[in-house]
Amino acid sequence: MADPTSEDLERLLELQATDHRVRKVQHILDDLPEQQQLVEANERVAELRRQHEDLRVELERANAEQRQLERETDVLIERRDAERVRLYDGSVTNARELKSVEAEVDATVRRIEEHEDSMLAVMERLDELEQRSTELLQGAEAERQRIAELEVTLDESAKDWLAELGELRAMRDRQAAELPGPLLERYEEAARRGGGTGIGRLDGNACTACRIEMSYADVGELYEGPALTSCPQCRRLLVVAD
Repeated sequence: MADPTSEDLERLLELQATDHRVRKVQHILDDLPEQQQLVEANERVAELRRQHEDLRVELERANAEQRQLERETDVLIERRDAERVRLYDGSVTNARELKSVEAEVDATVRRIEEHEDSMLAVMERLDELEQRSTELLQGAEAERQRIAELEVTLDESAKDWLAELGELRAMRDRQAAELPGPLLERYEEAARRGGGTGIGRLDGNACTACRIEMSYADVGELYEGPALTSCPQCRRLLVVAD
């Protein structure tokens, strides 16, 4: 690759300045109060949805338990009624067998009562779960309405910053297009390694990218080398010019 011209180096530094401004404006946008509130509101909606999904599963289990208890109760009632018929229709005459039938009826009645108590507890739990489900849905709807309001407010607050960001990105595209491809790739690779800062200028005895001062011997060696090199401290690109 041919050595970059002084114009190329100035364009690189201008590109870096534009990239710095892009990041600053983006940071301002990300830190707008409405943006933070919007993020938090969306997180609350996601949490409410998660809770509602967990509740839906619990409701399904409770409904299944209720249906099972109802089926078992129906079977027990049929058994009780059948044993009562045997008890009173005269088909059982043996005293011992009559006593056994009476005991079976009493045991079945107790089991029916236990099932009815269990069904009552399940129904109460279902009422509580359904009430909680309604509250979660209402809470999520209220948050969604708040999100809509925040988005309107955010659009207004961010309007000027977004306009500037659009202009900066268009400017960056133009600046990047004016640079030789290999030089642009070197810069962008250095910027990725350097947290967004890919190039600095030698200012006195320090690199403007890292602000670390160098010895005068190191500075002298830099001036004796190419106009574009790497900072010996931060390894970013470094423009060395008289």
